[in-house]
Amino acid sequence: MYFKQAKDGENEWWIYVVTVLLLSFGYGVGQLPLLWVQSYTIENHSDIGTAEVDRFTQTMDFSILYIDNNLGLLLMFTIFIGATLFFLLAVKYIHNKSLKGLITHRSRINWPKVFFGLVVWLVLLSIFELVLYFVSPETYYFKANWGKVFMLLLICIFVLPIQTTLEELFFRSYLMKGIGLFAKSKWIPLIITSLLFGMVHSSNPEISKYGVVPMQLYYISAGLLLGIMTIMDDGLELAIGVHAATNIYGALFVCYDGSVLQTDSIWHVTDINVWVMAGVFILSGIIFLMLSKKIFGWGAWSKLIEKMD
Repeated sequence: MYFKQAKDGENEWWIYVVTVLLLSFGYGVGQLPLLWVQSYTIENHSDIGTAEVDRFTQTMDFSILYIDNNLGLLLMFTIFIGATLFFLLAVKYIHNKSLKGLITHRSRINWPKVFFGLVVWLVLLSIFELVLYFVSPETYYFKANWGKVFMLLLICIFVLPIQTTLEELFFRSYLMKGIGLFAKSKWIPLIITSLLFGMVHSSNPEISKYGVVPMQLYYISAGLLLGIMTIMDDGLELAIGVHAATNIYGALFVCYDGSVLQTDSIWHVTDINVWVMAGVFILSGIIFLMLSKKIFGWGAWSKLIEKMD
C-alpha cells in the first residue's frame, strides 16, 4: 500500500524536476545564515586567510573560523529547514499529494516504530563501539564539556532530526516511490536511490580523508539498509528513527577525526579503520533487519523484488 500511494496526485515527469529544483533552491536559501556568519567572522579576524577558509571547507571544523561548534552545527542544520519547507510545499501544492503519505499509508504515523528504530539502533551502535574501544582504547579520549554537551543535546533533539528526516522523505519516500512508479518494481528504485544517497555524500570530508571506496561502501550500504527496511515495513517510520540515531550518535556521543560533524561530543576518536566501520555498520544493519522482521512480522524477503502494479 505504501508504494501504491505513488499514483496519488499529479505525477508528470516535469513535476518531479520542478520539485527537485525547489528543494535545491530551499537548500540555497537555508545556507544564507551560515554564509553571513562565515563572512562576518572572516572580515573581523585578520588572521583568517585563504588557507584557513580552504581548510574549513575540507574539514567543516568551525573552530578554524573562531565559531563555536554548537553554533556551527546549528547553522549547518538550518540549511535543511529551507530545503524541507520548499520540498513539502512542492509535494503538497504541485504534486497534490498528502504529506502524511510520505511517511505512511496508514491512518496515522506509527511513532512507536520511529522510537524503536532510534533506540535499538543507538543500542547496537553503542555495543559495537564498546567492542572497538576495548580493541583500541588509545584512540579514544573523553572530552566532555557538560555545558556544551547539554546545548548539543538540545540541537540533536530539536534540530538535527530535520536533516535526517528530510533525507528519508526525499530518498526513501519521494524518489523511491516516484522511480518505482515508472520502473514498475521495488528493487530498481532501491538500487538507484542507494547509489544517489552515496553520490550526495561524495563531497563530505570523510571521502578525502579516508578514501572514496570504503566511505562509499558505507554510504551506499546505509542507503540500502534504510531502503530495505522501508520496503519490508511498508512505511518510513523505522528508517526515520535509524537515520536520526546514526547522526545523533555521531554528533553527541562519539565524533571522529575527518567526520563532517565536528562537535563537542562526549568522546572523540583520533583514528578509525573505515573498513572496520563499514563492516560494523553492515553487521549492525543485518541484526536490525532480522530483529525487525521477527518483531513486526514482515514476511518473505521476496517483497523486495515484487513488481509494482
